[in-house]
Amino acid sequence: MWVCIDCGERNSGTPDECAVCHRPRPPRAAIWEPPEPAPLWIPEPADPGPPAPPARSRLLPALPIVVLIAALVTAAVVGGPRLLGTDHQPSAPGRPVASAAPVPVLENDRAGLVTVAAAVTDPRAGDVADMLDTYFTGINERDYRAVAGVLDPAGEIDPADARQMAAFAEGTSTTRDSDVVLVRLAEAASGRLRAEVTFRSEQKDGHGPPERLDETCTRWRAVYVLSTTGNTYRLLRGDATSEPC
Repeated sequence: MWVCIDCGERNSGTPDECAVCHRPRPPRAAIWEPPEPAPLWIPEPADPGPPAPPARSRLLPALPIVVLIAALVTAAVVGGPRLLGTDHQPSAPGRPVASAAPVPVLENDRAGLVTVAAAVTDPRAGDVADMLDTYFTGINERDYRAVAGVLDPAGEIDPADARQMAAFAEGTSTTRDSDVVLVRLAEAASGRLRAEVTFRSEQKDGHGPPERLDETCTRWRAVYVLSTTGNTYRLLRGDATSEPC
């Protein structure tokens, strides 16, 4: 059976023209057959080249990451060269970095790692310093369970997320923080607090700030946004500037 392309009549048998409009039957289309495939060429394995040099250790930015990149890269400050959600911009070429002015600190104001500057008179400063002490001491002692306890789950690092905490631990794996001073405490939006902190970090070559990975000693000025629940404070996010020691 074939169908006339003019009137659509279905013609049975093998008539030479349409039974209705008498249009000649179109010639049959030639059946296409694929060409013979070309012979398959299989290359011989090349001689192995010299081994590639080992990759340099990279750190994931802090709350990266990212993160790593993130993270990570990931990556805001959370104790030194690992910052939570902070994009570090390198200093302009040839422009010297101004050193931070020394901050007066009350003698014997705190027995822990964190001290409170004399200018900070907010009555909440002691509780905030206790929280920061837990955070920085946890980093120095690789006690990331303690660190997780002062991170707000709504912030840039979720302490319940094993992958985020693993990236954070990797970014701080060689870090030791010292000279931690709470230099300012102020109100922020939505009932939160802004805590400005200066500190010094020492880390292995390759674990420095993103723009200076080979740096082994760094001075930081960080601003942390804290969530508040009564007298309990947790880290939401942070931002920081840094310079070599």
